Amino acid sequence: MIWFAIFISVVLTVLLGLQIYWIVALRKAQKLYQERTRQEEPTMWDVREVLREGDKDLAVQLYCDIFAMEDIERARKEVEEFERNMHA
Repeated sequence: MIWFAIFISVVLTVLLGLQIYWIVALRKAQKLYQERTRQEEPTMWDVREVLREGDKDLAVQLYCDIFAMEDIERARKEVEEFERNMHA
């Protein structure tokens, strides 16, 4: 009977260890995925840099990508306002 209790304890300990391992592995994978996607997405810093280089059309396109906008005129107005604030 004692062997059965030891066997069950070992099996449960192994299962708990596997669960902890998978939780740690999944968190690490999530963090890595977030870092990769964060590097690929345009940011307002990219819009700023493109505006400093003088390419307004690309800045508007990046702005639309960042905020998932389809209204180009509205995006153009907001980018122009952003550019004015940059120079202020």
